[in-house]
Amino acid sequence: MNTNRKFCSVSVHEHIYFLTKQTLGLSSCNDVLPIYVGDDRTDEDAFKFLTEGNRGYGILVTPAPKESSACYSLRDP
Repeated sequence: MNTNRKFCSVSVHEHIYFLTKQTLGLSSCNDVLPIYVGDDRTDEDAFKFLTEGNRGYGILVTPAPKESSACYSLRDP
């Protein structure tokens, strides 16, 4: 088992960009719509990244309404 793990400090929105544009090769596709579903404050940078650049939609899952950069919210059962 390899215990030599490398950790990096990359934000969630950087992961979204890397995944959609570089890993999946979608940099020239205009018909791709990222949807990010999150349930807490740690997801806010991804919601903001998608909303500000009109890059996709964020969905906040929460038991009670709260302020968020997500475009939509779903009630957590």
